[in-house]
Amino acid sequence: MNRRDFMALSSATIAATAFSGTPALGQDASFTKRFASTDQLAAYTRLSALLEHPAIMAHRAGYYPWGGIPECSIFGAEQVIKRGPAFIEIDVRTSADGVPVCVHDETLDRGTTGTGRVDEVSADYIAGLTLRDNLGQATGYSIPTFEDFLDWGENGAMLWLDTKDIDPALLVEMVRARGAESRVIVSAYGREILEHYQELAPDLVYFVPFIEGLGLPDVQSILDTGLNPGHLIGMAGFDLPNMKGTLALAEIDAPALLDVQNIDRRYEPGNVNPNLYTRAVEEGLPFICTDQYSAALDALGITDWA
Repeated sequence: MNRRDFMALSSATIAATAFSGTPALGQDASFTKRFASTDQLAAYTRLSALLEHPAIMAHRAGYYPWGGIPECSIFGAEQVIKRGPAFIEIDVRTSADGVPVCVHDETLDRGTTGTGRVDEVSADYIAGLTLRDNLGQATGYSIPTFEDFLDWGENGAMLWLDTKDIDPALLVEMVRARGAESRVIVSAYGREILEHYQELAPDLVYFVPFIEGLGLPDVQSILDTGLNPGHLIGMAGFDLPNMKGTLALAEIDAPALLDVQNIDRRYEPGNVNPNLYTRAVEEGLPFICTDQYSAALDALGITDWA
């Protein structure tokens, strides 16, 4: 998809189509997926497979940018699996005393009732706080630890781990201790981090964006770390895809995640343009990170895991 096409998608002149943009609170159904191995998860997330069954990632665990559901909360993640099949992104940081917690920002000031840098306060301090929603209102929901999310994910929820500053050895240890290898996708930012992960856990499925300054400017540099190309998910870009990188990934059947959060949050819930999602899939970008996961599921007709 070229720049002109994507700019057209974000134009306010496009006629919007109504979708159910709010999470389906209170449903009993649970849309989860269990893979028997990391190889099965890898096969499910190949580009050729996703072109047959597109996949949605619920950004920041399905938070609600218009208030009520805070970022990286287990409550938000529960609404995702009640609404439909989607990968659940969580951000993982580490407290001053070494406990991985799920907080998006490097500081606590915006998203919680606390203050200070996450890596400069104790886990006990963080445990005493609650999350704020995107409008700044305190919600009463506690800040989950990474352990909390891994334990919750035993229900079959698929977790996408946006690793902010967690030590790779600790992450792998915690994932393995719970047998969670086939229900997580691990982000790796930069050559040094990716090489460390390849020494520790070459069997996992990894999200690796192109990062020029950290030694991963292209697909070959990523594969030179020893990463199994069949376990790689790349990054198409934010809103406007990097077509050179996307096509290079396609040559090894690796998908390129397209993050449309900057576009789709411009639409009010219930008034989202379906072309944003359908055109992306038509142009070979069937893995989409979105703030409007409910609308994206509707637009693409995704009613269950493949």
